[in-house]
Amino acid sequence: MRISVIMPCHNASRWIAAALRSISKQTQSAHEIVVIDDGSTDNSVLEIERTSVPVKLLRVGFNNAAAARNAGIEAATGDWIALLDADDVWYPNHLTRALELLPGTSDVAFMSSHDWIDLEGHVIPIPEAHRCKLLAPQTGMSIDDYYKLNETGFHFGHSTVLYGRDRVIEVGGFDITQRRRHDIDLWLRVIANRTWTYDTVKSVGYRENTPGSISRDEMECDYYYLRALVKNLNRIDTPRHRKHLARQSRRAMGIAFVAGPPDHYARIRELSWPYLSWFFKFFYKCGSLYPDALRGLIKAKRQIVHTVRNIHVANHG
Repeated sequence: MRISVIMPCHNASRWIAAALRSISKQTQSAHEIVVIDDGSTDNSVLEIERTSVPVKLLRVGFNNAAAARNAGIEAATGDWIALLDADDVWYPNHLTRALELLPGTSDVAFMSSHDWIDLEGHVIPIPEAHRCKLLAPQTGMSIDDYYKLNETGFHFGHSTVLYGRDRVIEVGGFDITQRRRHDIDLWLRVIANRTWTYDTVKSVGYRENTPGSISRDEMECDYYYLRALVKNLNRIDTPRHRKHLARQSRRAMGIAFVAGPPDHYARIRELSWPYLSWFFKFFYKCGSLYPDALRGLIKAKRQIVHTVRNIHVANHG
């Protein structure tokens, strides 16, 4: 396995040196590191040069992380693609774990468990809902297994993912129209009708709440995540996909109705409406007549769920 590391960068001067050094400290060396500087106006390129870590540096002006990643994949010469965001870090075991688990399988993708780290690099607790419950690494997993993990507790860590490069090219790479959640969109297309590996050994530090991160805008992420689920329905028309789509539709509708501006609510409603049950369609139709009462009801329900979850964590943490 020849692993090409793909790292997009846009104004990441505070983080990128640590990210690059974490690649250089791998116990299994990468075949190459491709850094795509996407119109940075800070000292990112200078920080890259100061590390003395050998990289293939591409200078682009897409202002689009999906397009930047596609450029990196096109320039890569390895047969596997490893993704690392410029604000995250790998632990030294990351590539070694992939090379230990993937050979001998027909899996086209790999994902590992990971820590959440703060802006200073300290490990912070992962909420119970985002903790994977698998007890040991598994290979040969299906897309239904992915949805099962989401039902019991899971966090998608894009910087933990490796893909077979041929499979990424086969499914068309990242969709540049997905301004958010293009990572999930590609993941679904890659593992549809294929198998993948999940490693329960932590090998990545995922930096939570990075300033300027495209994952920080919750409502926009809701819209583009829902969009990815809808547009991949023909590719993944399974009961678990539809169940997940219905659940995300309810969640996004609730958030948009309570806190979103009218144009955002309209976008979410257009996407999610076909996948809501008759009960929720009736609920929102009635709610449009008494919006303040419906918002109060949704907020109260959320508070109850939040309280129950905290009690559960306190009793079982």
